[in-house]
Amino acid sequence: MKAYGPSDVEIVRNAGAKHAWGEPGYTLYERTTIRPALTINGILGGYQGAGPKAVIPDRAVVKLNFRLVPDQEPEEIERLFRCHVDHCTPSTVRSFVRKQSSARPAVIDRRHPAMRAAVSAYRYGFGSTPVFLRSGGTIPVIALLRDILGMHTVLMGFALPDDGRHAPNEKFHLPNFFKGIATSIHFLAQMAGQSIDLPIAARRGLIRIS
Repeated sequence: MKAYGPSDVEIVRNAGAKHAWGEPGYTLYERTTIRPALTINGILGGYQGAGPKAVIPDRAVVKLNFRLVPDQEPEEIERLFRCHVDHCTPSTVRSFVRKQSSARPAVIDRRHPAMRAAVSAYRYGFGSTPVFLRSGGTIPVIALLRDILGMHTVLMGFALPDDGRHAPNEKFHLPNFFKGIATSIHFLAQMAGQSIDLPIAARRGLIRIS
């Protein structure tokens, strides 16, 4: 992560922040991708209209989420957070914590046969060996497939760092789109124990490679 991820300076500059802050001993890239995190998504409270208003708000709301990592359990993190909120709440104030959803963390061993098939597919589709980088994301079914069915899941990304994932002006680099199709086809063929000639498939109009 330290060797291949963006530097702290790059992340701070791209975010338009004054400086970075967080868990010591890790780069900013590590903190924002693979370390446990509490993210505040929104804050609401008090008068927000135009002009002054001498009114003391009677209610404040914050929406947040946690990124969990292996060996963390949602129920335990929820319990600890509720205890922390209770501890910080003054005796003159009532506080409530409402959980909307939760999911267990999941990670797949890079030595898993499916991961080896993915490496081969990336080499075929992009012409280079992929670098393994962990990244946080919320897909609850991944842990369910592992815990209930004993199945691991390979997540294959084709986006560029500046694609603005989940942002209002999100984009997708078209060459990566077509290479991603070729990579996915090769991956599925590898998992089925078969081989596929992508140039022939392209000539037949089954896929497009650019």
